[in-house]
Amino acid sequence: MTIQPRPRTRLPSCGRDRDHRTTVLAALFLAASAAAVVYVLLGVQDQPVEPAGAPPQAVRG
Repeated sequence: MTIQPRPRTRLPSCGRDRDHRTTVLAALFLAASAAAVVYVLLGVQDQPVEPAGAPPQAVRG
């Protein structure tokens, strides 16, 4: 009876993890830039919204 050594299992390569992290990071940047474009296209107000009870800026003096 001979005992044959079991084949060694290989650890997952580091390159695959790095590629996955890069892909996730690129997807996050893409989502953030798409959100910024949608925000700008929907119309950004140049002035802050004033409460309804406040008089207009010209009346305040």
